[in-house]
Amino acid sequence: MVVLNPNNWHWVDRNTLPWTKEYMEALDLSVSCDPHTVRIARVDTVSGDSNVSQRKGKVICYFDLDVTFAVEVAETESGDSVCNGTVRVPELMHDEQDFEIRVEGFGDHTAQVQQVFVPALREALGRYQEDLIAQHSKDVQQT
Repeated sequence: MVVLNPNNWHWVDRNTLPWTKEYMEALDLSVSCDPHTVRIARVDTVSGDSNVSQRKGKVICYFDLDVTFAVEVAETESGDSVCNGTVRVPELMHDEQDFEIRVEGFGDHTAQVQQVFVPALREALGRYQEDLIAQHSKDVQQT
C-alpha cells in the first residue's frame, strides 16, 4: 500500500461554511446607546467560501464571505422597535481586518448605527478567524 498523504502532511482541506452559518446565527450582538438599543435580529445570508486546511503540518484558514444581518433599532426601556435595516459585509476575508460594512434602511438612525453598532460588529467578526481555527484545527491535524 502506498501512503500518498502521511499524517495529512501534504494538504488536507475542510469546508467550514455550514459551521460558519451557525456561528453567524449565534452572534448575539446588542449595543445600547440611550435611548436606543441596536441589535442583530437575524442573519439573512451567509455565502461564499470558508475552509480550514493543513499544509506541511501548519493549520491555515481562508475565507471570503458575504454576510447580511437584519438589524433592529429599538427603544431601550420598552423594547419597542423604532426601525429595521440591513448591515452587510460584502467581503469578509481571511487576510483583511479593515473590511467594508454597509448600512442600509435605518433612515434617521443611520448615523447612530454606523457610530455605535458597526464598530462592535467589526470587533465581533474580527474574532471569527481565531474561533474558526480553534474549532476546526483538530479536524485536519494528525499526530
